[in-house]
Amino acid sequence: MFEKNPDELGALWQREGAKGVYMTGTIAGEKVVVFKAKKTNDKSPDWRVLRSKPRDTTGAPAPVTFTADDF
Repeated sequence: MFEKNPDELGALWQREGAKGVYMTGTIAGEKVVVFKAKKTNDKSPDWRVLRSKPRDTTGAPAPVTFTADDF
């Protein structure tokens, strides 16, 4: 039987997109998407965690609010 680790906050799955690798998943009950950040110096983060935006299910192209290039 699977026993969840009490220290676990969530899980992420690695994906490959047109602009590179990113991750999706849930952390502390919040759906997230994780993009590789643009490093400008050693103190810049390597990854950015954002709340996942709901997808448009009507078939119309969804407006782009952010991309991996923004980070």
